[in-house]
Amino acid sequence: MPKLEGTYNSFLIDFLIAPKYRFGRHLLLVLFFTFVAFNMPYLTCAGFLDEVGGVIGYVSGLLLAFYLGGIYLHMYVLLPGLLLKNRYVLYIIIVSLLILVMIVVSFGSDYWLNRYSGQEPGSYSFFYKNRIMAVEIVSNFFLYGLLIAGTSITILLRHWMGFYQRKNELEKVNLKTELESLKDQINPEFLFNMLDEAGRQTFDNPGQASKVLMELSRLLRYQLYDGKREKVLLISEISFIERFLELAKMKYANLSFTVTKEGEVSRKLVPPLLFIPFAIHYIKQLSSEESRMDIYFCFRAGERKLFFSCICFAPGLPDGQKEHNEDLEDVKHRLDLLFKDAYKLETVDDGALCKTNLCIRL
Repeated sequence: MPKLEGTYNSFLIDFLIAPKYRFGRHLLLVLFFTFVAFNMPYLTCAGFLDEVGGVIGYVSGLLLAFYLGGIYLHMYVLLPGLLLKNRYVLYIIIVSLLILVMIVVSFGSDYWLNRYSGQEPGSYSFFYKNRIMAVEIVSNFFLYGLLIAGTSITILLRHWMGFYQRKNELEKVNLKTELESLKDQINPEFLFNMLDEAGRQTFDNPGQASKVLMELSRLLRYQLYDGKREKVLLISEISFIERFLELAKMKYANLSFTVTKEGEVSRKLVPPLLFIPFAIHYIKQLSSEESRMDIYFCFRAGERKLFFSCICFAPGLPDGQKEHNEDLEDVKHRLDLLFKDAYKLETVDDGALCKTNLCIRL
């Protein structure tokens, strides 16, 4: 069974579960029940061993065979066939009957040895005169129940760890699928518009159309290849945003932007396509080619933190168009999945001025 990092790391757990220790586990189990099976008759007959002679060895051997048979029946038949298949009621009934049979056999061997020797039951006997039979039965019922539970821990741990591993793998697959889905939700409407723009300028301005298609191919190449990686350099993300804004400026003449970089942005690694949704969100607000918009992006890479700020000034847009929509909700959801509580996102909409501040602990 594969090792689970952070859980499957101690020798005790390793010994109880790992296949390479299977022989050692069974050897300890046999030795333990050998001690129990031979100890009980010898204690019972401690005062008259000469009277029972070699018979006590046969009785002890039969007890050992019965105990091991009951334990292995539980481990390899009842436990996987009933308990692990959620058949709890039938499991409890059969295990209770098994324990009662074990009690009957133990008490019966004790009684038979006393009868065979012709001696009065000693202080270690179940039938000693000062003992209460009901108490003996109940206490032994729980004792055998604990023995059965203890010998089943290997199978239960293996089953639990297998379930835990499958659950973790499923969560990782689901998380990866969800993150990939959120990355793929980058709205392609702008890219299609730029294709239309390139087609429209093919005859009027072939040079401009060629430039649009070249920049567009770079954007798509980054999104298709680098966007599939787990981490990319922050400087690559910034370059991607700059190319996107340069492409948008070819369509919207009144768009202006500034991107500033501070700190070691060429060394920091971040999830790909994490910041581009902010640029796409604001560009989508431009309703016509004459609309005016000024965008300011700032990236500051600290030792263990990354600060990102976006300021958008668009005086000509109606207030309703500057409301944050599902694009930024998807960004927030992706940040939750990637960083949990290790980030802080703030958005402010103050008339013609919109601000977004993001701080991530790396």
